Amino acid sequence: MYDEYGDITRTPEVSSWYGERPPDPDHLIHLCPECRDLMASAVSLARRLPEPRPEPDWTQALRWLDSVCGGRDAVLAVDAEPLSDDDLRVPDGVPAGHRQRLESCLTLLDAAARQFFDDEAGVALRRGLLRLYEREPGLVTGARSASQLALGVIWAVGHANGLLHPRGTVTEKQLRPYLNATQPASTLGHQVRDALSGPFRWSTPSRPWGYGGQPRDLEPLGHADLLVSGVRRQLMGVRERALAAEAREVVA
Repeated sequence: MYDEYGDITRTPEVSSWYGERPPDPDHLIHLCPECRDLMASAVSLARRLPEPRPEPDWTQALRWLDSVCGGRDAVLAVDAEPLSDDDLRVPDGVPAGHRQRLESCLTLLDAAARQFFDDEAGVALRRGLLRLYEREPGLVTGARSASQLALGVIWAVGHANGLLHPRGTVTEKQLRPYLNATQPASTLGHQVRDALSGPFRWSTPSRPWGYGGQPRDLEPLGHADLLVSGVRRQLMGVRERALAAEAREVVA
């Protein structure tokens, strides 16, 4: 902080610091008159600069899509084809104990999808588990039980697809007894979400209200192939509207 108020040590009860006690002398940088004038000119110029232009809704919408899908290339490539389970199998060569945990959890996820969701949601859940094992195998093998792990995967992938309350209809109160899980879903769910998001956590802007934003929107994982076709169809609508608004602005 620089001193433009003279010697404040003489009358500490009176200052130009708008009711605040002036800073200690040791915390001040004393400027020569020329530097003080230069600093005052810079501050005066900054105050005259126009307010920054508000961010257009379409750029905010595209940044929101980036976080949900995993980057702009993924946003532009999103389609509404149903998820396929052709690639869903436990990798070869994994230790026997790891294979047992994965297969047990895959069975639970498949059963939960049939009970509460649909076949495509089951593909997203099972793919989420296998990708979690690729990213952080210790989180899979270190979970207290396959039931708790399955609930954590459902929490992360389910919120990414808007399947769970409050956006969806399925509640944790229904899932926990069905899976025989003893801990809250978010206990492991946050760790699953962070592992899937990767070392770069997606900074999620709010979706503009004009694009259908909600107080609790999709939980961003950054993987378009963990999203069911109904969700991706909605994302395509946001994308096309945002790109059209961008094109209009460029022309204008």
